Amino acid sequence: MPRRDLPPLRALTAFEAAARLGSFRMAANELGITRSAVSHQVKLLEDRLGTQLFRRDARRAELTQSGQAYFPAIRDAFDQIEAQTRAARPSVTDNELTVQVYVTVALKWLIPRLHDFERRFPDMKVRLSTSYFDWDFDDRNVDLGIILARNKAPGHYYRPLFKSYLVPVCAPQLLKGDNPLKKPEDLKKHKLIDVYTAEEDWQLWLDAAGVKGVKPSNRLSVDSYILAQEAAIEGRGVAMTIGPFASEEIKLGRLVQPFPMRAPNRNQWYFACHSEHRNKPKIKRFEDWLVKQVAADPALEPIKDAGKAA
Repeated sequence: MPRRDLPPLRALTAFEAAARLGSFRMAANELGITRSAVSHQVKLLEDRLGTQLFRRDARRAELTQSGQAYFPAIRDAFDQIEAQTRAARPSVTDNELTVQVYVTVALKWLIPRLHDFERRFPDMKVRLSTSYFDWDFDDRNVDLGIILARNKAPGHYYRPLFKSYLVPVCAPQLLKGDNPLKKPEDLKKHKLIDVYTAEEDWQLWLDAAGVKGVKPSNRLSVDSYILAQEAAIEGRGVAMTIGPFASEEIKLGRLVQPFPMRAPNRNQWYFACHSEHRNKPKIKRFEDWLVKQVAADPALEPIKDAGKAA
């Protein structure tokens, strides 16, 4: 059979949300990403289709004639996928736990520690549902989440875990050569690598460092911090990342932190679950274990807060 000619799922998801809600901003809030990330995904879809789908203005995203023709089929397809997914999902028992987690956190922090949870609770089966976006918690598909929360949804419980700091990293060779990185102003001579779902990260750090005149066009954008770090390791530029998640590469000498300054992220990491489910034994068990793991990690700065429902 011939291979299907389908656009990327992320682009379709962004288009469907923006068209259904009539707003890139509202779509961004629903998907837990930035407005510019929604716009980026829609632009990828428009390029793929070779036609403009929205007439954009400051307040609304209005469908063009092509968009109006395209949207019903995409909406119906998403409705059918959602309905069939719910119908096909097996009943979840008390010893099964689905954790939604940002892919960089899963790879760089959670997975290396899960063996301890499995050792302590051998009857528990943990499933990880990873995402490349720093998203809002979706309780339709998972039991709990470890999220960099931008929006706190009503009816959900959020427990702060640890503070989030932004740090630039690069390959060691960028500290030498024709344009060595010695001070933050030297970034003007290098390509910056950012995560397009968190493109404000670089500006936050540059503002904190008092650096002006860095051109946004001189950038490489990827969809996760782990990809940003890998691009930096290959010498593609200077990546902005969240400090603790680059510590292993720094220890191995694959990356260096060219400047000691770090900037606080606007958002912090949370444990999240539905308010009605927070006292379920399996969820409480994982929450207590997770908080102890955060407290035991010297690279993190735990937030001492009992958490609250939104």
